[in-house]
Amino acid sequence: MRKTQVITVSLPPKRHKRFISKAKKRNMTKSEFFRDVLDAYFEKSKKEKISARGGPVFGWKIQNEITERDLAHILKLYWDARASVRQKVIIVCLAIIERYHKILIGARSEKDKWVENLTWVFPGGRIRSLNFEKQLKREVKKETNLNIKIKNLVSARIHPDSGFKDIQIVALYFHCKAKRGKELPGGDLSELKWVKPSDVFKYFTTSTSDEVTQFLHVLEKNS
Repeated sequence: MRKTQVITVSLPPKRHKRFISKAKKRNMTKSEFFRDVLDAYFEKSKKEKISARGGPVFGWKIQNEITERDLAHILKLYWDARASVRQKVIIVCLAIIERYHKILIGARSEKDKWVENLTWVFPGGRIRSLNFEKQLKREVKKETNLNIKIKNLVSARIHPDSGFKDIQIVALYFHCKAKRGKELPGGDLSELKWVKPSDVFKYFTTSTSDEVTQFLHVLEKNS
């Protein structure tokens, strides 16, 4: 008697090629690799669900600083990117800055070097050391004139919208609280705007990770 059920999954050619390549690297059959992916997803969903206000919803546990687990996740993503292809890997830290239940976004003054369609963005920039907190605070201060408190890592991903085949961008999104002060545009930003969390998507012209999307919806729901 059969003890398993069959699921048929349709994938775009590019994603299918990547799926097969990953399975081969791990010396797994397609079924074994697929089950591994599902197990990892369900385990993450079970253990890491929390809300932006401390209750269960998703993501990493709210902390007052970047945890060792956050750092391990970032480094794994970085080295996975380095190992998968011979490309230059750039780490970008972005601040989802919250104040009075609104989120701060900025309009770029000129085209981004790596993501052509980037217009409105979360403040932040390229990071050149593992001291993420110090460098993100510096970038935010330069672009917004605000001092921030970094709460937790919301999402880490390889940015899919880079137009360069020889570059991989690892984008890290941090939930931050703005301290008192007047925001002023600077650096690469020509304009700043406080918007409702769900209105972020009315301005952004590039993709946003699922974790960031869900995080913003939770913030608005709990405001």
